[in-house]
Amino acid sequence: MKTAIALLGLLLGANILWGCSSTITQAQREESARPGIEQRALSRAMDEAFSTVDFSVVGNKRVYVETQGLSKLDMPFVTSLISSKIIENGGLPVDKEETADIKTLTIVKVSGTDEVKRRILSDKVTGQFKGTFTLVDIKQQKVIKTYKLDAEVDEIR
Repeated sequence: MKTAIALLGLLLGANILWGCSSTITQAQREESARPGIEQRALSRAMDEAFSTVDFSVVGNKRVYVETQGLSKLDMPFVTSLISSKIIENGGLPVDKEETADIKTLTIVKVSGTDEVKRRILSDKVTGQFKGTFTLVDIKQQKVIKTYKLDAEVDEIR
């Protein structure tokens, strides 16, 4: 009986010490949602990556938006982000390529966050967004411009 109590005490003590000494926490998420800090880090990285793109070329144009990437999770958001930038610049996103004047093609190579790192005072999440963004004049069948998208942003909790 004393041996069982001693063993239980030893296991409990080891579990407490192991839990307190862990310094890295893996960010867990559902397939359809990220924790707020990850959303902030990733959306800031996307904003920074697209900040170099000149969307003025889409003014008064009908624009078809195509987005491709390794992970399907973020593609609808990336497409919506691009569509909102088109609207802000006087363009009109359309659902069919054949009705468009301009096509955008976004190839997303990296879209995500690194693990949350526990530090003494704060947590840090790094959002990354990398890829290419191409504007194509459909009528003239000519590439207008291709942009390299590359941003990494830290978010502190």
